[in-house]
Amino acid sequence: MALDLAYRAVCWLAFYIQLALFLQCVLLASAAGILAAPLLRVVRRQMSINWVGAQIMRILTEHVLGISVDVDGAENLLRANDRACIIVANHQSLLDMVWLAWVFPRRAVIVANMFVRRLPVLGWFMRLGGNLFVQQGDKASVAALFERSLHHLEHERTSIVMFPEGRRNPSETGTLLDFKKGAFFLAYCTRAPIIPIAVQCTYPLFSWPLLRFRRNCVIRVRILPPIATDTLTEEAIPALIAGTRADIQKACNTLSAVA
Repeated sequence: MALDLAYRAVCWLAFYIQLALFLQCVLLASAAGILAAPLLRVVRRQMSINWVGAQIMRILTEHVLGISVDVDGAENLLRANDRACIIVANHQSLLDMVWLAWVFPRRAVIVANMFVRRLPVLGWFMRLGGNLFVQQGDKASVAALFERSLHHLEHERTSIVMFPEGRRNPSETGTLLDFKKGAFFLAYCTRAPIIPIAVQCTYPLFSWPLLRFRRNCVIRVRILPPIATDTLTEEAIPALIAGTRADIQKACNTLSAVA
């Protein structure tokens, strides 16, 4: 009994130490982006604020948390440097902030839940970076998100990172939720290419209920080939959603098996 209690105490302590370090990384990366914002505005590189924060986050998580990211298919993301794209990926846990830092394009914004906007430091950084926020279930908020997304893609030449599952999905098996229509309808309206990203099941690396937060680990990510939408019809959107989900699920399963 005593040994079991001691083990639980050690696990609890290790988890919260790693979590505290992670939050420090987020705060420092956000602060760096905030400090860089005035200079980037002067040189008309405001849309690079997110990229600067991502680079700092990448360095910090690798050296402080011992977490690295193995990116397969990075060449497929080069399209986002040439034109605005819609990047879709599976959404699992806090570790999404780690792998995103490794693949974030120079000109991109991310769609996040409205509560993130109200967070100190991180929320300030994300607002300065022009990121988009949505209140789930609020039709007016969803409509406003769609209009702002159109503006970014068509007028700002800025890519958008979206999680089509609609919410965080900490699945133990890596099974994806059904995809929402939003990102794909946006692609239909703007003819922006879709770049799918698959991330291994990160449940073995991070779990709140199990107080598990691994150090010295690798997150495996695969960037799939861009999907052209120049000839996409509205009737074909459901098939595109199903096909994209199936491709991401297949890649996730492959990555998780290797991990």
